[in-house]
Amino acid sequence: MKSTAVCVVLSSLALVAAVLAVPAVADPRVGVTSATTGGPTGKPPAQAERVLHVGVDVQANEIVTTGADDRAHLLFLDGSSLTVGPQARLTIDRFVYDPNNKTGALAISASQGIFRFVGGKISKTTPVTVTTPAATLTIRGGIMIVSADASRTVAIFVFGNDMTVTAAGHVTTVTRAGWQVTTFAGKVPGQPAPTPPGSLANELAKLEAIGNKAGSGDADKAAKDSGFTDLNSGLGPGGQPIGANNTTISGEATNAVNNVGTALQKPTINQPPPPPPMPPGGGGSLGCGPRC
Repeated sequence: MKSTAVCVVLSSLALVAAVLAVPAVADPRVGVTSATTGGPTGKPPAQAERVLHVGVDVQANEIVTTGADDRAHLLFLDGSSLTVGPQARLTIDRFVYDPNNKTGALAISASQGIFRFVGGKISKTTPVTVTTPAATLTIRGGIMIVSADASRTVAIFVFGNDMTVTAAGHVTTVTRAGWQVTTFAGKVPGQPAPTPPGSLANELAKLEAIGNKAGSGDADKAAKDSGFTDLNSGLGPGGQPIGANNTTISGEATNAVNNVGTALQKPTINQPPPPPPMPPGGGGSLGCGPRC
């Protein structure tokens, strides 16, 4: 009897140890499709390709593809969002998020297309990485627009702490809102330059179409209704833009151009105004009239 009891106990302990040794299966879901135009598709690693209708979960390592008439707006669990333009292809390489500490990591590979990334909780503490054929980009606490193909990447820094562009062993950092960096495959990144008005008008119009086409779902409204807007960079309580900076899809082109030469992402130290010019004839105390 004692021998039987010992065997039962040992078997039970072995079973418990085996169960504990099996790693917990992580939730593959990293976000949700909040708005679409046309029929963008997603291919999870262990599932068949499916159309990303509104409400369809997005998974880690999923490949997202859009056709000529397709757009998709993806909302991640940390409040980050990615608007995908037509004829694009990207992979969500990595997404890790701890909602308690509000920290994590997000990495995306984009082989072609135009994208708008709006940072959430993750990008406030850890740079989000976007890899293209020509460069590797990072964004901290902000918004960037990327246009990529096999030979060239154009990255526009719309808002945030900073954006870096790395290629051929060189790193270029941008901290001015509305400035861009162009990188050609195999070359070092170009120097930061103001985004010329209208330079990406056609591409931006493609992103805006996701919110303008009837019946497709309004991406910005969907983000606000989700309750995640307070998590997005550049948005304050209630999803209101900070510093009059319009972070909606249709407002980005205006921001990128209007904010050229400024640094909205940096705190401004108010300096006293310069003294008025001295009247002709010199002398006198400041503010003295013509009788001085």
